[in-house]
Amino acid sequence: MHSNILTTFDVLEEFLDKERRAILGGSLKDMSRIAKEKERLLDKGDFRTSDRKTLDRVRRKVERNQTLLAAAIRGIRTVSIRMETLRNGPGELNTYDKTGQRKTLGGQQRNLQRRA
Repeated sequence: MHSNILTTFDVLEEFLDKERRAILGGSLKDMSRIAKEKERLLDKGDFRTSDRKTLDRVRRKVERNQTLLAAAIRGIRTVSIRMETLRNGPGELNTYDKTGQRKTLGGQQRNLQRRA
């Protein structure tokens, strides 16, 4: 029984390292498959153990991957916002002139003529 538990932890650790490599390598298209594989692994595994060192090591790897995934998501959102700005131009800026009147600067100024 004990060796079965260690084998389960070994497989989980190998998987977490594989997940890390995929995140760092930018293989985000594989993340759906990886998530399903991780769920399957966690469902079938027996993770009871009295080995505190093993539990801590696995916990650190899980937290590391969560941090990496969160950073990847933030990066994707930032790129998405930047691409939208490049596509649509900068947004409007509301400011006030010296008399206190509100003035809008910038915004979309599309004077493009399309020709067939």
